[in-house]
Amino acid sequence: MHSLVSHVDPFIGVDGNANCLPGPYLPHSIVRLGPDTKYPQKSSGYDSAQPIVRFTHTHVSGTGGGGRYGNVGVTPFVGPLKICTEEYDKTDEQAGAGYYTVTLVPAKIRVELTSTPRVGRHVYHFPVGVAANLQIDTGAVIQVPEPEPKEFAYPVGGYLEVISPNEVIGRCDLRGGWGHIYPYSVFFFLRSSQAIQKTLLANNSGVVVETDIVEGIQSRGALSFGEAEEVSLDVGVSFVSVAQARASVERESLGRTFQDVRRHAEATWESWLRRIRVHGGTDDHKKLFYTSMTRLLCMPTDLGFDDENPYWRSDVRHYTDYYCLWDSVRNANSLISLFAPELEAAMLMSLLDVADHIGWLPDAWIAGHSAQIQGGSSADILFCEAALKGIEGIDYTKALRQMRKNAESESPDPFYFGRHLAEYRDRGFLTTNVPKSCVSRHIEYAYQDWCIGRLAEHLGDAKTAATFYESSQKLWNLWREDIRCFAPKRPDGKWVASFDQDSCLPDSWYDPYFYEGTGRQWSFCTHHDFAGLVARHGGAKAFVEHLDAFFRDGRYHSKEFMVHVPYLYIYAGRPDKASRRAHECLRKYFRATRDGLSDNEDMGCQSAWFMCSAMGLYPVMGQDLYLLTSPLFERTEIRLGRTDHCLVIEAPGAEEGRFIQSASLDGRPLDRAWIRHEEIKDGATLRLELSETPTAWGATTPPPSPLEIPRRRDNADVPCREPNA
Repeated sequence: MHSLVSHVDPFIGVDGNANCLPGPYLPHSIVRLGPDTKYPQKSSGYDSAQPIVRFTHTHVSGTGGGGRYGNVGVTPFVGPLKICTEEYDKTDEQAGAGYYTVTLVPAKIRVELTSTPRVGRHVYHFPVGVAANLQIDTGAVIQVPEPEPKEFAYPVGGYLEVISPNEVIGRCDLRGGWGHIYPYSVFFFLRSSQAIQKTLLANNSGVVVETDIVEGIQSRGALSFGEAEEVSLDVGVSFVSVAQARASVERESLGRTFQDVRRHAEATWESWLRRIRVHGGTDDHKKLFYTSMTRLLCMPTDLGFDDENPYWRSDVRHYTDYYCLWDSVRNANSLISLFAPELEAAMLMSLLDVADHIGWLPDAWIAGHSAQIQGGSSADILFCEAALKGIEGIDYTKALRQMRKNAESESPDPFYFGRHLAEYRDRGFLTTNVPKSCVSRHIEYAYQDWCIGRLAEHLGDAKTAATFYESSQKLWNLWREDIRCFAPKRPDGKWVASFDQDSCLPDSWYDPYFYEGTGRQWSFCTHHDFAGLVARHGGAKAFVEHLDAFFRDGRYHSKEFMVHVPYLYIYAGRPDKASRRAHECLRKYFRATRDGLSDNEDMGCQSAWFMCSAMGLYPVMGQDLYLLTSPLFERTEIRLGRTDHCLVIEAPGAEEGRFIQSASLDGRPLDRAWIRHEEIKDGATLRLELSETPTAWGATTPPPSPLEIPRRRDNADVPCREPNA
């Protein structure tokens, strides 16, 4: 049976804006080992064009913003023992699932890296007849150029101690990074295969100390192994203690060769990748698909139960490094819910456990603290979707209580928790009094209201459901009919006169009206009322023309909040155009190259977009719907969690056919370009007959659009429409 890990290329997306990590990691592992290149660094620590300065054990992958992690640095060097700042060019650089290797020049040191969930395994091959040395740096941390002051990452303390001829322990204390300024600590236990023959320890000032321990902001130790031709290291990492780091080494890597650890890493990835099998397509399609799957499962970080949770004791598995729900909610969580619902349940229960301890659901949870909210509580959307899909193991009653708190309780700091509530509650919209992203926040609050109402209805709470369904209609309170776009209002209720729907600040994170985009781009984000959006553009034909112009004018790009837009043609009766646009985006925004992703990978958002679009099965966040387009693969087999049930998607001739001509589900004709989760959750076969030319298949039955627009009592020109069939 052909190995799926052979399709994984960790170098895809390491350059450009994607910021992906090329080094080895396992699904949701604490250790994400990799090379860090010379400053200025990307958030992943790596840049193909820059020399390598060290190898570190903690990384994020695919994120934007300020640097974080890149801790417990190891730098090999030859010659006299010194506290060094070596830089190396790279040659013979290769990587695979759970493996990375490079030769550092001019020193000719060959490096091999692999990992377990909590241990980094290194092997350094030194030239014959030279002194083999390693430097350990407790102050190592990734620093991106010109971050926000609060996002600048730096060491604040720590220590390093040589406790035996083969063992080094220590702690790194750091603060800063994207999301918050609060400090965190990383503990490590290092065991070497060769005995340390000489040591040189120094503090941040470069002062060499004559003891076996050094303390301070950037404690470093140079270790000499004589003329050893090979030095192997096990480095256990913990957020709790040195004892925990040691225990991880003894449990996960002690007595195992490098090849043993590498093979186990590959086998772990193989078992996950086999949850989705694709057949057909090109080699590059498979590379992109399975590499994307490893990125989808990179973060958040699984700290287990009590053993690696430094924040509190709990019987709930704890996850950290949600970078961020605002990104992954678009599609990544939906895809995980399909092939690993038990994982989705564990992550959502972790969010509820966080809420139990800090009082609020986080939108980003990093190193023991909430990070900035980008548009409301995305967790609200995830809990609603999980309930509609019947995912077990989640306390939905508790979830509804926390979701209502977001919408009903004043937040002590809406930058990190809850909402800018007063205006939204009392006026029915956010005004420019909210200094950042006031309109896009309003749009997202409205959808989260609908999700609260839908979960309440699911739980039998009709009164709460009615209240929040009504509140979700606030969506349209910032719609300007004259320009057919959402727009900002001043506190006096008047439109901002100078508003331009096609512009935003160059640093779009801080635009006063819309987050990371323009008003025209955000005006497609009406997830609970896409039918209302179609109606407000004058009907299906006019909306299709509007979408055509949007793509033709180059206003679409693969930012997270826009990734659903190619599929909106389906709501206007043109599934053929949705297929065409999806394939255009697959070609334009995804290539199997180092700069092959057009934007931050962002905790699986870009990866899930490629995977779902390549399978022809795209989820609607917060709902139980999947939208259908022509896939890249002739056959896809999705194992539905830990069951024997599979969803099979058959598409003969997928390499040539770009349009769906007809479809069937379990042998029964299917005349719509959408299906519900209920129809596939116990396994099903979806067969798509494809055509090289556009067809009218699926045109007459648009997907359900949950919010029904009541006729306005004031006779404002808000169109009415009949409920969906």
